[in-house]
Amino acid sequence: MATEILYGINTAEEILKAGRRRVVRLLISRNEKSQRVNDLADLARKGGVKVEFCAPAMLEKLAAGGNHQGVLLEAEPPRKMTLEDALGREKDLKKTVWVALDGITDPMNLGAIIRSAACLGVSTVLLPERRSATMNAAAQKTASGAAERINVIEIVNLNTTIIKLKEKGFWVYGLDMKGKALPSVDFTLPAFVIIGSEGAGLHEKTREHCDMIVSIPQKGGVESLNAGNAAAIVFYELSKRL
Repeated sequence: MATEILYGINTAEEILKAGRRRVVRLLISRNEKSQRVNDLADLARKGGVKVEFCAPAMLEKLAAGGNHQGVLLEAEPPRKMTLEDALGREKDLKKTVWVALDGITDPMNLGAIIRSAACLGVSTVLLPERRSATMNAAAQKTASGAAERINVIEIVNLNTTIIKLKEKGFWVYGLDMKGKALPSVDFTLPAFVIIGSEGAGLHEKTREHCDMIVSIPQKGGVESLNAGNAAAIVFYELSKRL
């Protein structure tokens, strides 16, 4: 199976701890002497993962300019998961929050959203095949390994997926600048939150499928929050119902 190069201490640590995919090797810069990196090497060895100490230049080349913190991991991609797989893992739909991206193409925003989702009780993130960032190394570095703790699923068509989840009882909430103010929203679970891009917002057809459009009231004259920050605020409000 093809492998991918991932980087960052948190990312490597979470992948090794989660054990959701096969790790081929852990690469560490010879300049790294910290106790945390030593502990990471011990964790890898205990899991049967090969540990290699390399010249810093080699890590720079493999990370292609990414902030690797002296640590790289070569691993197989996570097992592909379907919508049905994720639904089957939910123990109680009345305590379930899912999220999807609509037009968010920045991997840093994607990583931030995944990290917030994992911290605040969102169990599944859906990434449309089109108009969406992918789970590349930069997104996974920003997520700090959080992608190992939740379900991340690629879907072909967001609007078709919304219809399927409505049939399962999900309430669909679109996050956009023009909508009902968040403090006055009484969320119903299971909830499916759609996050639009900072510029264009939700696509019109996606907006039509939402049960409610939600906005975050702002003060101070800034035009809008970035998608990652906005998502975290909504996830926090939803976490109060979990």
